[in-house]
Amino acid sequence: VAIFFVLMGFVGLMEGMQIALFAVVNLPKKELARHPAAAKNCDLTFKGINLQAFLIGRQILVTVCMFVVAKLTTLDVATGAGDNIFGVSDGLQEFFNTGLLGAVITTIVASLAWRIVASSFPVAFLSNPAIHLIIRLCLVLEKCGICSSSWILSRYHKIA
Repeated sequence: VAIFFVLMGFVGLMEGMQIALFAVVNLPKKELARHPAAAKNCDLTFKGINLQAFLIGRQILVTVCMFVVAKLTTLDVATGAGDNIFGVSDGLQEFFNTGLLGAVITTIVASLAWRIVASSFPVAFLSNPAIHLIIRLCLVLEKCGICSSSWILSRYHKIA
């Protein structure tokens, strides 16, 4: 259960970071300078090709976390034995067994809610000290080469 909530929070921070970064891109420098942690995070992210690298690393991390959360939320309860969760009908238990309920909860709790907060308060969101660590982690993940094929695809797409 603890792993589930940690991953939900981690995914939420990464989802919100993307929204908050795009929200502050046109913010006046004076406004951003009043919030040193957010300014430091923006300077790191918008330097050179770091924004693209961050987005690629972030997407890989979100995908991995979502697969782990999906595995944690998928049920495998045999129907027809009368041991359904919460005493629900066999049809509803079959739905629970598909993992779709976990996907819906994950989408709402780990994605949409954090995006709404980040779009409403982007500077405050980027002032979170954990954001800097997550940006660094995303950049390291992209730098290690596991995502290199995405650069080839983006160059081809840019030419086409």
